[in-house]
Amino acid sequence: MSVAQWKRIALFIEGEEDRAFAERILKPRLQERYNEVRIQTHARTPDEQLRSHFRSLKRMGSDLFLLVDYDRGLCITAVRQKYAQRYEPYLGETQVLVARPMIEAWYTAGVPHQNPFKASIPPIVESVDKQAFAGIFGERARNREERIVLLQQILAVYDWGLALQRSESLRYCAIKLGIAE
Repeated sequence: MSVAQWKRIALFIEGEEDRAFAERILKPRLQERYNEVRIQTHARTPDEQLRSHFRSLKRMGSDLFLLVDYDRGLCITAVRQKYAQRYEPYLGETQVLVARPMIEAWYTAGVPHQNPFKASIPPIVESVDKQAFAGIFGERARNREERIVLLQQILAVYDWGLALQRSESLRYCAIKLGIAE
């Protein structure tokens, strides 16, 4: 395979819970389209260092996306514009993917109807924030150590097709990444 045919993608995500989701759910699907899939956290990385990463990736012809939580900000377009302006000229609005309202909604979206958590999942998860997530999954979602185990258990039973039905923002991002229709 020539260098020109080599396809790589870099997905910059906020934190470790986002990384776990991306590694377990997104990466295997991206590997069907790309020769190299890189997932990196960006929450604690200085802007100048991120710009440098983005510049290098752009020069190499890599696809590049930044995944952020909506966090009940302005409108989604404004969130995309904010990050695109912050990292211009290396990042465009179309490269900013927004989890709405946050990654907890995406975790919740893929929990099957019959699940080991005995959780009742709403048909649409676009309003599932940290507080709603804790309401659905109970005390385990509040305790740091138990939360990590809970998230891994959710990923182990994750239903991708159901998740795409329940979360408009996940479906949008999956389409942008080329891993859903």
